[in-house]
Amino acid sequence: MVSNVSQLFWEEWRRLFANKTIRLVVFVVPLIYMTLFGFLYSEKKVTEIPTVVVDADQSELSRELSRAFDADQTFRVTHMVPTETEAMALIDKGEALVAVIIPNQLEMDVKAGREANVLTVIDGSNMMISNTAVRAANTVTKTVSAGVTLKKMEAHGGWGEEGKKLYTGIDYRYRVLYNPTFSYMSFMVFGLAGTVMQQVLFLGIALSVTQQKEEGTWRSTVAQHSFWAIAFSKLLPYLLVATFNLVLTFTLLLKGFGIPYYGSPGHLLLIGTAFNLAVLAIGFAISFYSKDQLQATQAAMMIAVPSFMLSGYTWPLMSMPTAIAAIGKSLPLTYFLDGVREILTKGHGLSAVTYHLAVLLFMTLLGLFAAYVTYLVQSKKASSAAGETTSA
Repeated sequence: MVSNVSQLFWEEWRRLFANKTIRLVVFVVPLIYMTLFGFLYSEKKVTEIPTVVVDADQSELSRELSRAFDADQTFRVTHMVPTETEAMALIDKGEALVAVIIPNQLEMDVKAGREANVLTVIDGSNMMISNTAVRAANTVTKTVSAGVTLKKMEAHGGWGEEGKKLYTGIDYRYRVLYNPTFSYMSFMVFGLAGTVMQQVLFLGIALSVTQQKEEGTWRSTVAQHSFWAIAFSKLLPYLLVATFNLVLTFTLLLKGFGIPYYGSPGHLLLIGTAFNLAVLAIGFAISFYSKDQLQATQAAMMIAVPSFMLSGYTWPLMSMPTAIAAIGKSLPLTYFLDGVREILTKGHGLSAVTYHLAVLLFMTLLGLFAAYVTYLVQSKKASSAAGETTSA
């Protein structure tokens, strides 16, 4: 019994190292993923959040407060506008993610010991950004407030118990847009849904051609049919299934679990269809290129598994190293999830996702082109093999 188990163990151990594909999956893929994720979080925290400042006071204190936000590595002041309305427009367009609203007469109120406060308005559609911004903005405001108090105490010589009477506070207030309750249900579930749909679709279409290759019917299919006939017959069934899954998934999330949403389901269906087409085209190209189902699965998983982490949905692209962010921007899931956030979470229309749709369409054409080039090569080989068989 022991000898049989030992023999089977060593046979399997030899197979593991003898099979190049299995070696790659077991030893190389984990190393690639961990290296990728290590670089992904190399900044350690979210920094350089685009920030707009509304300085209605135009005083020495308000300018000091603006400089303090810009000096803090969490924020990057990109705009200075005169009104809160303009600041809200920048946040709505995604050009800024934080607005610092400094009220009129802030310095006068502080000097007089009256109630004074600074408001920050934060885009809460990405909880990693909103959580970081709330904490950092509070720290910046309280630091400036403490500095003002110390200056006042020093000027009056009021240290110790007497100094408490000279305390000058700038209250920090914040308002979170789009996800004011910091709900993880509203934040995470959309991203996970897109990831699952992509993974299922990638696997399904990637195995469609390789299954015929293993059955030995692929060469005759290539020889007898045009590329577009093959593409239409292969892609349409999966597109219909993917559309059904899209509708079912988001109906369950929005109606079944009652997740709040503000945009049009029709717009969601449009960007979802563009996303499905892009995934299908890329998976179709993988299927053409792969020699068997194992290789197709491996290639599909190399793309699908890290997609959610690299999509910018949880960890923002602006906080990733340039090379890693470039990989994230080359994945269809990135544009789908950002589009879902624009439509469902922010309530925006098609104008907010025009760029996303264009990129997904380009990815679709690129995937089909790669599959077509591979088809031409395989078709030529199939014709040559058929000619040799006829000659013989």
